[in-house]
Amino acid sequence: MPEGSGKDKLTGKAKEAMGKMTGSRRKEAEGKMEQAKGEAKKKLRGRDKHSS
Repeated sequence: MPEGSGKDKLTGKAKEAMGKMTGSRRKEAEGKMEQAKGEAKKKLRGRDKHSS
């Protein structure tokens, strides 16, 4: 797993869960954004491997 993307996704899932538990829509949204960031990093790294 590329460095960063897995960490971002895991941190994002934790933030989203905390947001849901505490009723914080902002924290929930931050978590979803962090997960998306991790997924984007993963896809970009995959594209770099194929273009080399």
